Amino acid sequence: MRPHLGPSLGATTLSALLLVTATALACGGASDDASAMDGGTGGDGDGGDGSGSGSGDADGGSGVSGENLYLGVCSSCHGVEAEGTPLGYELRHPPREHAQWVVRNGRPGDEFEGSQMLAYSPEAISDADLQAIFDYLDAFEVPTEGPELYLDYCGNCHGPDAAGGVVGVDIRDKEFNDILEKVRQGIGLGNPGGRTTYMPQWDAATLDDAQVQRIADAIPTL
Repeated sequence: MRPHLGPSLGATTLSALLLVTATALACGGASDDASAMDGGTGGDGDGGDGSGSGSGDADGGSGVSGENLYLGVCSSCHGVEAEGTPLGYELRHPPREHAQWVVRNGRPGDEFEGSQMLAYSPEAISDADLQAIFDYLDAFEVPTEGPELYLDYCGNCHGPDAAGGVVGVDIRDKEFNDILEKVRQGIGLGNPGGRTTYMPQWDAATLDDAQVQRIADAIPTL
């Protein structure tokens, strides 16, 4: 189920959403101005040139709802309901450490032809607004079936068929216990910029053992 729409934007929020115009090319095309792209480093980029006109200062929020911020800044590439498009990943239930690193450092877009994501500094999207977007994305209903759980939590990195995807790690032959260990412990924590050497961790409150089992059972069927 999609979270309910918030109230219509009023005059008090229009200035914050001027960011939409400044960031319309976030995913839609390559730019030499984007810096610190996802290249396996530890996230020491300066946030690139995606400064826009600002959605508030670096410490405070704009007052715009997470849904409206998402629709204005992210949906053109990632879909109106964060379902993913040919220009960008599905974004429901994002692992926040990695998601925040990508927003702040950008991504070259090798996985999506003609779609590069610029970096956004805290002056463009404040930390508070970014957390509001993440809260909105976390509010989507969690799938119940294995294939959908896999696509939600694993597919962006390991590919829709679990054959390796952008990280090049084939997990089709992995057993439940191995998958569960990686899910609980993660890999390369603290270095979310290391795309091929980093995996977020999920605790049982977020992804319980039964859900991980359904993912493991689904992988051979993908």
